[in-house]
Amino acid sequence: MSQSPASSEVGVNFFGLPCMLQEELDFVEPTTFMVGDNLCTFHFLTRKERAMHKETSEGFDPLSDAEKGSSPDGVNLKPRYPAVDYFRGTTILFVVTFHLIWVLGGFELIPDFPVMAGYNLPITNYLYFLAFYAVSFFWVNLSRFVHPWIQYLLFPVVTLSCIYMLCWESERSGVCTIMLCVGLSLAIVHEDRIKWRNLIIRTLKLGVAAGIISALTYIFIPTSPIYFGAIHCITLNTLLTMIFIRVPRIAFVGFISIQLFTMMGRVFPLEIPMDRPTVDVIPWFHNLGYCLLGVWLHSVGAHKISAIELIPGRPMHFEDTVFTFFGRHSLTVYLAHMLPALFILGVHVYSKWW
Repeated sequence: MSQSPASSEVGVNFFGLPCMLQEELDFVEPTTFMVGDNLCTFHFLTRKERAMHKETSEGFDPLSDAEKGSSPDGVNLKPRYPAVDYFRGTTILFVVTFHLIWVLGGFELIPDFPVMAGYNLPITNYLYFLAFYAVSFFWVNLSRFVHPWIQYLLFPVVTLSCIYMLCWESERSGVCTIMLCVGLSLAIVHEDRIKWRNLIIRTLKLGVAAGIISALTYIFIPTSPIYFGAIHCITLNTLLTMIFIRVPRIAFVGFISIQLFTMMGRVFPLEIPMDRPTVDVIPWFHNLGYCLLGVWLHSVGAHKISAIELIPGRPMHFEDTVFTFFGRHSLTVYLAHMLPALFILGVHVYSKWW
């Protein structure tokens, strides 16, 4: 890919890490509007479904004025945990935005992809990411008191800024938060007993999805196919996490041990090779630790949070946002954006050969 003179220049961000200069962010305005407008649209279209889930969730107050009358009578839904859906939804949308920038960069519709730079200290990197994202999301959520749609216009601004300021950290943190959701979800599903039928069906679905992604990339991007990406990693770690599903304290010790092992710069002997040409490869051993962390978080009741109070006396319910909808359909959202993105990028690669 050819580089323009401006796109090869880098600056230094707040944390002292290399980042793109201001002229590289010219595309942010149209991209943020595109993402923000779609979130507002989905907020409107999904209000009935979210209202039904809000009614069936324990600990919720009656529906807000904005949602009253949107839930049809006689519909029974299995109660879900809004905090898990919300966290999973924000995570999958962060990943979708990251891949959107990746595809647009492949088509040279925006300046080159942000500079990748980081250190081999995972916890340090994630703390950088968490500090920026948590503080930003605090202000994004406060905007809900003014109007619920303002948060959707601010979400892509925060996300894109994070990607361009902390790209290396954003990529790895996005994967780790997905794995944390995997562990938390598995602990919820199997909290009373191990449901083998559910586990087998889930694993088969993930395996088929992983196979489709690998096959498509081998066809359309033969020089850099995905041989072990995010779905492959989730499939393997789903099975490995089940070993610890009944021992959350040991799972937490496993998380700490894996982090310390990684911070020492060591590579697990059975780790996937990371030096092969590919557009995406995910180390399973390091990310297994975050699945184990999710198991432990379930044991301390983190999944039971139904609302947050940034301002005392004014709770903000997770189901009042569209993020819970995307969290309930995270695999569908991931495949719906990933498969077309890989197809389009592959066509673009082929077009350069002719």
